[in-house]
Amino acid sequence: MDLKPAIALSGRAKLLIAGGLVVILLLAGAYFLGKQLTDEQRLIARFENAIRDGKTDKVMGMLSDPNKGVGFNKETAQDIVTYLQSNKETLDQLIARLKSEAELLKGPPAASVEQERDTAFLYLHKKEEKRWFLYDDYELKINRYSIPVTTNFAGTKVLIDGKEAGTAKGENETLELGTFLPGQYEIKAVYEGKYTTLESASTVSLFPMANNEDLTVELTLEGDYVEVQSNNSYAHIYINGEDIELAVGDGQRIGPIAVDGSNRMFVEVEYPWGKARSEELAVDSNRLEFNVPGLDDSLKNDIMSAAFDFVSSWMQSFREQKNVLRHVHPDRSGDMAEYLADMERSKESYTGELHRATFDLDSFKLNQFDEHDYSITVKVKLDYREVFYFKEYETDPVPVEGSNYTEYQLQYVDGQWLVSGWSNVEGMGTDNTKVYE
Repeated sequence: MDLKPAIALSGRAKLLIAGGLVVILLLAGAYFLGKQLTDEQRLIARFENAIRDGKTDKVMGMLSDPNKGVGFNKETAQDIVTYLQSNKETLDQLIARLKSEAELLKGPPAASVEQERDTAFLYLHKKEEKRWFLYDDYELKINRYSIPVTTNFAGTKVLIDGKEAGTAKGENETLELGTFLPGQYEIKAVYEGKYTTLESASTVSLFPMANNEDLTVELTLEGDYVEVQSNNSYAHIYINGEDIELAVGDGQRIGPIAVDGSNRMFVEVEYPWGKARSEELAVDSNRLEFNVPGLDDSLKNDIMSAAFDFVSSWMQSFREQKNVLRHVHPDRSGDMAEYLADMERSKESYTGELHRATFDLDSFKLNQFDEHDYSITVKVKLDYREVFYFKEYETDPVPVEGSNYTEYQLQYVDGQWLVSGWSNVEGMGTDNTKVYE
């Protein structure tokens, strides 16, 4: 028995049905194609391939910055590519993490939010708006980070890639700097002190795999405080040739300053008759001691000549019975006037001469009472012959040989050494002497 269709389709109907099937197939194909184009796994695979192939432009095109691209440029993408190419294990770890995030993002929204709180420097994000109103759309986002920097001296400036980012207000303070994109940064601490500049630097690869990683950078400045001692407390301290306007006697510890030998120090005293400087030492410990050299031979000769001339003029004044003292301090010039007045009243006369003055070269001593009040003492043996007599009773006086030991004190006034005091002493050294006759 022949069976015939209940409804006979016309050629036009058949064409329409066939066309509809084609449209359905095209729509289905387009849907699955769109889904493939927005598939999160495909995005992750494309990113991985771009990293392995070193295609910075492609990587940059796949990255999104939550801060609307402020500071985000090709350099950031290049840093990410370079870092992940050099750290294969980190790349594998990151890809695995992104795939895990993709599974979580398909789950309840709460799980996704919780995941984003503990993300790596790069994480997968599902956009709020669907693509073409049909498909979940994904993107790779980069995190920004604050960098905690700890340094040990107040007033230290912290520079990141040469730009000042903050200043420590206290010792061992931690500065929260940033935020910064993933990348490699040079972080430097610079303390510009009164006496020296201290620096410490570190290169930081800012590619954490979790937001809660400890990113603290410790920049310890190698400085110390130096105690300075000298045999002259009025000596001024010089660092690297510059007067720091402190004297040894101020008692201040100098610092902070690097004690690695990179700085040099000496002390210097400026007297009216010239300067005296210690040896220069490398600053390589927290205690330095300096010796300011004693009086040089030229200065000793000037002092001895002045003292010898004073003694000679003292005896001359008695002989001539008039004050012809030379190299006498104004405070002591009246002494001879009193002696001469007594001699005149008593009609006393004098005759005598100085044979020699023998100076103990080891007895020179500088006495300094403040920065501008000082004196120098020296011991001398005087050999002479003299006699005080009265002409009324002695017509032919005979001078008597004599000697004594005297310590003379001299001060420098208006460019010359003047005797300001003297006193008898028991004796003096004889090993190192100079004779004036």
